[in-house]
Amino acid sequence: MTAAFSLKKTIQSKKGQSLIELTLMFPLMLLLVYGVVEVGQIISTYLTLTHTTREGANLASRGTPPDTTLDAIIAAAAPTIRDDNPSQWRIIYSQIVQSPGIPCPPEPCTYEINAQIIRGSMPESSKIGPQGATVTPSNLPGIESVGPGQTFKVIEMYYDYGPNVITFIGNNIDKTFYDRTIFTKVDGQA
Repeated sequence: MTAAFSLKKTIQSKKGQSLIELTLMFPLMLLLVYGVVEVGQIISTYLTLTHTTREGANLASRGTPPDTTLDAIIAAAAPTIRDDNPSQWRIIYSQIVQSPGIPCPPEPCTYEINAQIIRGSMPESSKIGPQGATVTPSNLPGIESVGPGQTFKVIEMYYDYGPNVITFIGNNIDKTFYDRTIFTKVDGQA
């Protein structure tokens, strides 16, 4: 009778109830924690891309050589962008100038991409266009209101977040991040 009484007392115990509730809730709490970590990593990655494209375009517009600018972007975006994960990212530097031989007084002027340097092996291409392409308002909004003699430095960055996904939250978003920043150099020098 003592053993049956002891078992009944254990089953009705609040400690036993708490242990069962914790056992049932633990997987859900763990999933929630992983989701919070995932969202934090996604936000951090996107902010890194945004910041580095802005700084890269700023450097390029101040006359820093393109290769030096791209090296600085890669260094600033570490550990997101590294030498051991080039298939996850692509950085595209483009220089846009007024098309030669085309008079500009009847605005808008005509612009073209006269230089492009690419780093990373992700298979994405520039949304502005390839080297030699004419830039139109559809691929660079606002270009129609720009006057003659301006040079643009454009940094585009792609990043594939897919290999970093740890929860189901990451599967519900577009895993290819894209950011673009454009700076202008008004004096007409490349």
